[in-house]
Amino acid sequence: MRKFLVSVALASLSVVAFASATATKEDVKALVKQAVTFVKANGRDQFFKEVRVSEGQFHFRIGTKKDLYIFVYDEKGTVLAHGARVDLNGRNRWNDKDPDGKAWIQDWTDLVHKSGSGWIGYKEFSPADKNKVMDKASFVELTDGMVIGCGIYGK
Repeated sequence: MRKFLVSVALASLSVVAFASATATKEDVKALVKQAVTFVKANGRDQFFKEVRVSEGQFHFRIGTKKDLYIFVYDEKGTVLAHGARVDLNGRNRWNDKDPDGKAWIQDWTDLVHKSGSGWIGYKEFSPADKNKVMDKASFVELTDGMVIGCGIYGK
C-alpha cells in the first residue's frame, strides 16, 4: 500500500509540474506588459532585436518561457517584429484572414484603438506544430503606435 501511495504522490507531482509549464492567459498578459516596459526603457531598436533574434527574451523557443513570444505590428498591419516567424518582418498583413475568414489584425487594431488593450480570438498556425491550425487567444496593447501582443494556443 505504501508503494502505491508513493507512486500516486509522484504521479501527482508530475502532473502539477506539467501543468505549471503550460502558459496561462495571465502569463500572456504579463509578457505583453514586460514587453511594453522594455520598449519604453530601451527604445524600439533594442526591443525589436529582443523580439527578432533567437536568443532574445521575447523570441519563441520551444520548452522555454512556456513557449510564449511577442509580435509587434504597426497600426496599418505591417509586421515590425515577430518572435516566432522572422520571415514576416516588414510584411503587411492587414488583409490576412484566418481559416474562418476573420480579419484578425484589423479586429485587434480596432480593439486597441477603442480600449488601449484587450483579448481577441482567432485561428493561426502554431509555431510548435506548423502543420496545425489552432484556436488562439491573444492579448494586444497599443504602445507608441505599435500593437504589441502575445497569444496562447488552444484557448
